[in-house]
Amino acid sequence: MTMVSFNTLFSDVESRELRSITPVGDPYLPERPFAFHELFCREPACDCRRVMLNVIDVEQGRHVATINHAFEPPEARFADDGQTFLDPLNPQTDASPALLALFVKMIASDRDYRERLERHYRMWKQVVDDPAHPGQSHLPPPEDGASVAAAVATFRRATAKVGANDRCPCGSGRKYKVCCRG
Repeated sequence: MTMVSFNTLFSDVESRELRSITPVGDPYLPERPFAFHELFCREPACDCRRVMLNVIDVEQGRHVATINHAFEPPEARFADDGQTFLDPLNPQTDASPALLALFVKMIASDRDYRERLERHYRMWKQVVDDPAHPGQSHLPPPEDGASVAAAVATFRRATAKVGANDRCPCGSGRKYKVCCRG
């Protein structure tokens, strides 16, 4: 599945509504701004109802975490994946677990932010699902240039899925379910 930055289609909205936060008094995070850039699924007709957030340390201008968040809790058969977790297929840093905890608190306590993410998802899907929409020209083609259906049909994970009881990919040595999956 190809994730694309919300900014690709809605740069004006992102410039007004990009969430950034400066943690104060957090023993695991420096007191400087972190921006939460949204990415959404590029696949038409996909209803994953997720947002991926690339967290950027604004002062250092570097990526520090990738958080995956579903708008609803997963069905029982997917419960091991969780609703909000550090994406195991993307690079993480020492700050990633603390940023995940910060995001979980933020999403739980800020209804406006939750609603904004869902509104952005609906805006995104309106463009992605309509082949005649003028915004389609701004979307990148599927990674291999093939049709979207072919891309979905041939999807394979680059690495094995991280299980709840596996060692956490962040390198802490703890089990994934008690570390970054939280």
